[in-house]
Amino acid sequence: MENQDNYYKGLFYGAVLGAAAGTIMGLLFAPNKGRETQQIISGKFRHALGKATDKASEFYDTGTEESIFTNEALERSNEIIENAKAEAGKILNDANTILREIKTHAKGQSKTQEN
Repeated sequence: MENQDNYYKGLFYGAVLGAAAGTIMGLLFAPNKGRETQQIISGKFRHALGKATDKASEFYDTGTEESIFTNEALERSNEIIENAKAEAGKILNDANTILREIKTHAKGQSKTQEN
């Protein structure tokens, strides 16, 4: 049994290494320039990513229970974001107040030094 596991592991690793080597060789000996090849690859990647996003949205839209959980998670994340924005606004206002106080204090000290 252990020999069979080792066989399949070796087969898997060989397939992965072979695919990686084939990809590298294909890129090295590609008929297009590097920039063109990058654009082709990125275009195909974006296309595949778009398809995956569409499939994922279809998957989540089909199940009512999943969409309930998705909506609840979305609502909670929006609440967290709004709370974080409010806290950040408070911190920003406090920081601006402190900066104003420092500036007025510095102006007062510079006037004292001038006299």
